[in-house]
Amino acid sequence: MKFRIICVLILTSFLALNAQNQSLDENLITGDMEQTKDTLCHFYNFSVGDTLEYRVESGDSIVVNWESYLTKERFDLIRIVCEKIDKKTGHFFLSYENIEYIGYEFKPLYEKVERDNHPWLKKKVVIEIDSLGRRYSYQYTDTTTKGLTAGGPFQGSLIQPIGMNCSAKGNSVILQKDTSYLAENGYQIPKVVMTYLIENMGAVDTLDYECTRIDASTTGNGEVFIESKDAIFYMTSVINGHIENYMSNELHIPIWLYFTQEQNFNIELGKGKKTKGFHYTYSIYNLDRYVSGKENKKK
Repeated sequence: MKFRIICVLILTSFLALNAQNQSLDENLITGDMEQTKDTLCHFYNFSVGDTLEYRVESGDSIVVNWESYLTKERFDLIRIVCEKIDKKTGHFFLSYENIEYIGYEFKPLYEKVERDNHPWLKKKVVIEIDSLGRRYSYQYTDTTTKGLTAGGPFQGSLIQPIGMNCSAKGNSVILQKDTSYLAENGYQIPKVVMTYLIENMGAVDTLDYECTRIDASTTGNGEVFIESKDAIFYMTSVINGHIENYMSNELHIPIWLYFTQEQNFNIELGKGKKTKGFHYTYSIYNLDRYVSGKENKKK
């Protein structure tokens, strides 16, 4: 699996991205991994009113029917707010919204195209999760329009399963056939059924936060049905990916996350028409702003 992921990263970089975007920027992470076997606790924890904003850098390489490839560079600003906490279950209800976007698309022999808008910009959704990132419900604040995020229906999310509440470095766990509805990626709702191999990689200082690095290798399937006045299609995808999630040991929120994924997709367009292709992508989520809901209440 690791060898396959390395190959995907190399191919993605070669096809899609400028030199500064070609690989994981190790300068963003400081410090060395601790070698102790001390137990580390890593879980999501929010207070009502917590506001988190993430700068996201992404790159894509897309090939359809073995034609010339399309490459993308994308830059997003995502805002997450803890809207409420269920007193009985302890579940968090988080609103998730893309509030800024700029992207560049180019194909061989064509000029680069700049885009500052996409159909899913400023579409707020609310997702319900527990402290380990498992999902329970979702709610759209606007169902009058349909669309998908610029990264597609199966774009890797910032909110990922963690798998373990506390563990020592090197401990791992497998989550099998975990079903998630990725409401933050579009309407109608994309669905993925994934298996995760999750491992505690130890403690590390990241952007001045003491963190635990949680890695996950993923494999599974996705599906989405889109019906609008412009198009009707059914898309399925075989998905393999890798995640590096740096969780703050104090705040229990993601500080920095690296996500890479390959998709082998098929699209049924109706009337017997079908198409297929590959989509290679990566995303880097970087915490840009954090405002504590507790501090706001004090003020």
